[in-house]
Amino acid sequence: MPSSDASGSEAPGPDDEGVALDVPDWLLGRAQPSLPRERSWRARHGSFLEKTLGGIAHLVDSTLASEAASARNGLLQRLDPRVKLTSFVGLMIVGVLAHRLSTLGALIVLSVVLALASHLGLRRLAIRAWIFIPLLTVLIALPATTNWVSPGHPLLTCWHDSRAAFGPIHLPSTLAITEPGLLSAAQLVLRVTAVVSLAVLLTLTTKWNELLRALRVFRAPKMFVFMLAVTYRYVHLLIRFLRDMLLARKSRVVGPSSAAENRRFLGAGAAALFGKSQAMGEQVHSAMLARGYRGEVRTLGSRHLDRLDLVWTLSMSGVFAVMIWLGLASGRGF
Repeated sequence: MPSSDASGSEAPGPDDEGVALDVPDWLLGRAQPSLPRERSWRARHGSFLEKTLGGIAHLVDSTLASEAASARNGLLQRLDPRVKLTSFVGLMIVGVLAHRLSTLGALIVLSVVLALASHLGLRRLAIRAWIFIPLLTVLIALPATTNWVSPGHPLLTCWHDSRAAFGPIHLPSTLAITEPGLLSAAQLVLRVTAVVSLAVLLTLTTKWNELLRALRVFRAPKMFVFMLAVTYRYVHLLIRFLRDMLLARKSRVVGPSSAAENRRFLGAGAAALFGKSQAMGEQVHSAMLARGYRGEVRTLGSRHLDRLDLVWTLSMSGVFAVMIWLGLASGRGF
């Protein structure tokens, strides 16, 4: 007969044959012993396996999203990759050489219009092009806005006639944000935003194999294009192999692992991944030779220029002509 404790719940006792029932503490709801500090921190924040799996899943999702975006029926998706690559390279060159804020702002507005016309949405463009890189550029350009780097008319004075020192380093007595410095920083930030926006639009609306094929317009070496194509294709297979390897370990581990165990698994996993990639490279090369590879990569699909490509080419030529004319008319460049 099982005995009862003070709370009224029955405690485990011997059964009819006199054998004690071994009920685990977690089933009875009893408090577990506290984990060590390192293990409890990993239990709250996740182990390196979970973080690596999350990173791999994010990478795969991002790749699938890019492939899905390039298959939509938008304006840029319907253009020939060769025409699109040539025009976007021209626009990015204009963005790099431009000095006027109006020209850089016009390129950013053009990228927004093209994103909407290509059914991408501003949220996707903002996440990929307008958050991390422009903010990093702002931090880089921030010292150039001060009179220490760009002397000129002060717009905002932080301190004046004050002696600040950090150990042996003595700062100037006056710190102010100048007009030339603010202008140069704005040019840098807008230039980076415009060029990155155009590059993101090009990669999101063009399939990778078509983009590599379009590189032949600029006389890119065949071997260079081939290595990029093979790397992009088979790096996803290696990522899948890594994901399966991490899932297999996670499914066989109960509770958090120690740092030493994680390091041993990391070394063994890196060696296994290297061996897998080497074996895969040999198999792929043998398969290519068996199928008649002689140094030239041939694809089944081929695209031809149509009316939309002609209209796009004429429109971009008009845009370049207007920008150059405005720059020559103002005498300050475009």
